[in-house]
Amino acid sequence: DDKVKEEKRQAEWERQRADDKVEGEKRQAEWERQRADDKLEEEKRQAEWERQCTEWEKRFTGINSRLGGQGNSIGEITEAMTISDNIIDLVNKFNGINVEYFSFNITRKYPVKTAEGRATRKQHEVDGLADGKDSVVVIEAKTVLTEERVKRFLDKLARFKLAYPDHANKDLYGAMTFIRVDDDAYRLAEQHGLLLIKASPPDVELANNKDFKPVKII
Repeated sequence: DDKVKEEKRQAEWERQRADDKVEGEKRQAEWERQRADDKLEEEKRQAEWERQCTEWEKRFTGINSRLGGQGNSIGEITEAMTISDNIIDLVNKFNGINVEYFSFNITRKYPVKTAEGRATRKQHEVDGLADGKDSVVVIEAKTVLTEERVKRFLDKLARFKLAYPDHANKDLYGAMTFIRVDDDAYRLAEQHGLLLIKASPPDVELANNKDFKPVKII
């Protein structure tokens, strides 16, 4: 009996070992398949990214020409995203915003005090400005939208009326255009009521949630 039992245990162990081997081979095959799929997906994303960049390079070249050569390199492609035929229509979809004119690449200086108490002037730049009688939308263009870039833009908006006192009595809103956006950046921007505009060559489109409402910058 003991011999029979031992033979059964041996057979069971060998069967289990064979099953484990088969299972291991399946896991290995699944891992390799997933790895191949991930590689293919990454190649697709990279190809799409390169395609979009090429589209924007073409767009930038045309815009740069129409503006009389304001830009000085293809590296300024992100600013070209804000120059869209429908940018005014996009922001005017929201109640409270009514803009008519668009300006590109504006720089002004505003007074500040140093840590030692001396008066000086600091530069304030905006990529785009959609302007109206009662409202104004400051537009920041980034190829990739990150949480840190959203924070810096919010800080820039807080100082906007210091540099642009002619807009002091208007309702101020902020908008960010991008090709790609991080999840954390998207959430932060929406929490602060920023309009999000995604570049989808050759056009741009609103990327906020359907129940989104822009918030005036105080």
